[in-house]
Formats: sequence, structure tokens, C-alpha cells
Amino acid sequence: MKYPVRVITACALAVVILPRLGNTTGPFDKRLSPEQQIIHALNRLTFGPRPGDVEAVRRVGLTKWMEFELHPEQIPENPVLSDKLKPLKTLDMSLADVVKEYTPEQQQPFMMAMGFLQLNTLLSDEQRRKVMNGTAEERTEVLKALDPDKRKQVLAALPPNVVSFTPEFKEEAAQAQKMRQEEIQKENRRRNPRLIDLLDSDQVNAARSGDREKLAALFASLAPDKRVVVASLLPAKSLGQIPEYRREGQFRRTPRQVASEDLKEAKIFRAVYSNRQLEEVLVDFWFNHFNVDIAKNVANVPNLGHLLIGSYERDAIRPHVFGHFKDLLLATARHPAMLYYLDNWESVSPESFEVGPYAPQRGFVNGLANVIIPTPFQRQAHGLNENYGREVMELHTLGVNGGYTQHDVIEVARCFTGWTVRSPENPEFVFAPFSHDFGEKTVLGHKIPAGGGEQDGLQVIDILAHHPSTAKFISRELARRFVADDPPQALVNRMARTFTRTGGDLRAVLGTMFQSPEFFSEGAWQAKIKSPFEMVVSTVRALGGQVNDAWTLAEKVAEMGEPLYSKLDPNGYADTGEAWLSTAGIMARMNFPAALVSGQVPGVSLDSARWNGAEEDAIARDLLGHDASAQTLKAIETGLGDKKPPSSLVASLILSSPDFERR
Repeated sequence: MKYPVRVITACALAVVILPRLGNTTGPFDKRLSPEQQIIHALNRLTFGPRPGDVEAVRRVGLTKWMEFELHPEQIPENPVLSDKLKPLKTLDMSLADVVKEYTPEQQQPFMMAMGFLQLNTLLSDEQRRKVMNGTAEERTEVLKALDPDKRKQVLAALPPNVVSFTPEFKEEAAQAQKMRQEEIQKENRRRNPRLIDLLDSDQVNAARSGDREKLAALFASLAPDKRVVVASLLPAKSLGQIPEYRREGQFRRTPRQVASEDLKEAKIFRAVYSNRQLEEVLVDFWFNHFNVDIAKNVANVPNLGHLLIGSYERDAIRPHVFGHFKDLLLATARHPAMLYYLDNWESVSPESFEVGPYAPQRGFVNGLANVIIPTPFQRQAHGLNENYGREVMELHTLGVNGGYTQHDVIEVARCFTGWTVRSPENPEFVFAPFSHDFGEKTVLGHKIPAGGGEQDGLQVIDILAHHPSTAKFISRELARRFVADDPPQALVNRMARTFTRTGGDLRAVLGTMFQSPEFFSEGAWQAKIKSPFEMVVSTVRALGGQVNDAWTLAEKVAEMGEPLYSKLDPNGYADTGEAWLSTAGIMARMNFPAALVSGQVPGVSLDSARWNGAEEDAIARDLLGHDASAQTLKAIETGLGDKKPPSSLVASLILSSPDFERR
């Protein structure tokens, strides 16, 4: 039986907008039942339970399972994940190799490639003067003296106003310039062909069909070079079923974006398949905390952020999520992605403009002595930049009310002068002494002696990492992610004491939180709204979906308002529910499960046969791990009336309900 779109939409919307049962803050002193605790832990320490996860935790024991998650090195990784990540070559490449291999080669200038030489290569200085600025007689004299082929090239290169004052060669010039334009168009088509330039009509239809079998047969029939060009001319969405061709096409079209696309797909694959779920949740959390945006163009190099982002997550974030906060803070501070993103790479001491490479250089220009000549360093230097000095305190450590002043911002910025990047071609951290402010500074009451060099920045890292405001701020951020949008202050205080006592041991702070009564309380139960990324991944996991290509899923996350690695602002994406509950966001959340269960999301396959003949409450229990709320079941019953809906429709409605939208 087919259901009209308006019936399905009305039913799903009714489910989505239902309020949560009971007080939205809830009592944090009432403990969840043992069964609820398992579901709650799976919803907070993982990206949502997959079929069989509840039983697996029950067998191991909740306490032991959580201890394993806190020590992921003890958990054998899913071999399926390794196979999924294997095609994403940039994940294991060094940053230098990524920059080298995925930076497009400098193409020969178009006109030179066409053989159209400039006048200064065709004519002597005196001939060029006569042709461009001489009398008509002088110009005519020069042109007559040239052999026909060279004269044709000169006439093709002359501007129209010059040709118009050379009546004897006006017609010949018009023919030369017409031929030139035809050759330019021909070369342009060669460099930028269209599908009709490469394929016959039947092949074009197959390429545009979106049919996997037709596309696979077409690509198999093409030579490798032509296959890459054809793939680059097709929309990425149409190649969702054959990701190897989509990647080939992207490498030709936008090579610098290959690394960031690999990272997006890897993020999806890891969230769906990894057995070390808490580690993946924490990588997501800490990247957002130390956010950088891939779209930042720096040093006149477009799309440089796309090349750096994979290394930033792999080398600066991932190794430290269970370690000490100070190490995590230092790793992010030194990574080229952060140095470029918050502009510290170009922050230099004002004194550097008086002495050293930034100082004015005097020399001779056009016979004049003592003319100031800007050096290459001066051309890229902009003085002291406070961006990182402000954000490292406001967003990364102390918090907006952490007790720092504008004077502290300036002093911290002075400490980090000279922390820069060697070059866009060789993006590695380097300390440049000639950019550093070697004067005395005072940061948050701590005096930093003159002459410290790179050590000034290291001392700031140490001061911030051990500051009481940092302990409170980081503890609150973690509690907001794992407990509730407005976590109990008593819990935050206990976590902060652990942070201080252990020198910022993040594993210990997490342990304090997970062992707290507040974590397993009714106040925390379903108190968090899933972000778009969590929504997409948890839906696939709940359905037991198999992901063959993660590109489309990353696009779905973006459609819901959270394009991966693309938050422009340094504060990252919001970690509270109201940020994701716009009308457009709710509709996107509603449409995604419906599209997924109906097989309309390329790259994901499902087996929904396990629900055949099952009642609504049984399907809900299978997807949620617990009984659906009365409101959810009532909304489904009201929306569908007395009709017997297909199990796939019931599943999509359950996945659109507050029972699933909350974690």
C-alpha cells in the first residue's frame, strides 16, 4: 500500500515535534535503572548502538565495558574499518607529501602554450618602439621588413587601437586576430573539454544516467586518461555508487580538496565501524573545541586548509584525547593549520620593523640614493596579531569569564611572536627569532623574563594548562557534551578538582564524570539533542547499515547544517540542542531516515527484512534498545490511522522521533 507524501510528512512531523517526557532538565539525583544505564552509556560513549550492542555490553558488564572504552588500546579494532579506510590514501601520508602530491602543477601560461609570443620576444626594442609608439610610417616600415609568419604573429598581438592606425595591414591584422581567436577557442576546448567532445551520444546518455551498471560499463570501456577526464566532468553525487571514479575525477578537478574529502569520509567510516567508539567521540569533541576551518585561504594559496586538515586531526588531536590537556594544547598551538587559521604565522614583534629582516632597507632605485626598498619579509609582515592570543584564552583554556584582560591578550600575543610556518610549500612549525618580541611580559600575573625566545610561548602554554579557570572551563565543556546542556555545577567542580590534582589528565577527568551519580541520572537521560553528524551516523548504526561510500552521508550532514570541518568561527559548532532545532533542520532530520530506509541514499545498503511482520513497538525496541515512549507510538498510530504500514515506514518514523533524536 502506498502512502501519500502528505500523510507520511504529517505523521513524521508530529513525531519530531513532540516534547520530551517530564522536566527537560530532570533530577540529577535519581538513578537510572540498570537497563537504562546500558542504553544511556551507549548513547553517550558511542555514536549510538548497533544491533547487538546492548547484549554485548550486558555480557561484558557495564563497568568493565566503560573501562575498555577509556583504554581503547585494549580493544581490537574492527578489520572492516581498515578495508574502508584503505582507498583514502592521504590519511597515512606525511603533511609534506600531501602538500606536494595534491598541489596542482603550475600550468604553462595559456598564451605561451598556444605559441603566441609577446612582442618583446618578436621584435627588438627599437622595432617595438616604432610599432607601438612611432608614426604610421615607422610602424609600416617595420611590419614590411618582417617575414610573413613573424608579421602575422605581431599583427595578432597588436592592440586594436594600434592596428586601426595601420591601414595598409588592417585586413591582414583582422585575419591574423581571427585565426588567433579560433586557435584560442580550440586550445580552450582541448584543455577544458565537454562530455560531447569526449563521448558519443549513447555514452553521454550513460554518463548522465546515474545508473551504476551503465556508468561502470562506460568507465570500463574508456582509456584511463579519458576515464579521469570524464569523471571530472560529472557531478560527484552521480558517482556515489562508484567512489573510485569519483576520487579520480576530483583529483583532476580540485586536487587540493582530495585530502579534506578523504578526512570527511574517514570520519564517517570511523564513527560507523570503529570498535573504539569513545575515542572517535572524543576526537570529534576536541576537534570542535580547537576548531579550524578548511576554507581558510592563507599566504595567497587557495584551499591550503584542505591540505592541512587531515594532519591536524591525526597529529595534533587524535594522539592526545586520553592524555594530558597541556600536550593537546601545545600540539594544536604548533600545528600549521592553527597557525594559519588564527593568523599567528604572520604575527611579528613591532620592534622587528626597526631591526632585522623586517627593517627598512635602503638602496638605489632609478639613480636615486637612500630609497626605502621593502624586503620579502616586510611584504608579508603585518605586525602583532592578537587573534590566537585571544582565542587560546577565551575558547581553548580559560573561558570568556576566565579572568583575563585585554592586557593579557596582548602579552600572550607577544609571547607567541615567531611561532610560524616555514612556508606553504613546506608547512611545518618553525620558531623565527627575528620575528619574536624578546622583551619582558606579564601574563595573568606571571612575569616572563626578557630574552626567552620560543620558551615564552611554552611558558604561556604551561600557565594556561594549569590555571584554575581552565580546569573549570574544560570540565564544564566535557560535562555539557556527555551529561546535559546545563550540567550540574557540583559535577563540574568534582571534575575540575580531578583536572587540577592530576595536572590535566583527561582520562582521569572522564573517569570522574562517568563514575558520577549525575552521569547515570534521570536528569541526564535523553537530555541531549543529537548534532547532524551524530544523527546521520547513529541512524546508520541503528539500522545496521553497511556503508560502501561515505561521501553522500557527509553531504547529508552538511544539508542538516553541519558541513564537516567547515565551521568558519573558531568556537566550533554548538553543543547544545537549540542550535539544531530550526524548521529546516527538523525537516532535514525527518527526510534523512525516510530516504535511508527506502534505499535512496547512495553508498549505504540495509537489510530491513528483520522487521517483516513486526509490530510498531517491537520495531521501536529494536532500533532504540528500549521501549518507545507512549507519545511516539500514539503519534504514529494517529498519523497512520487503521492502515497497516510497511515496516520501513515505521522504522523511519521511529528514527525521526524524540526518542531517537535525543541521546
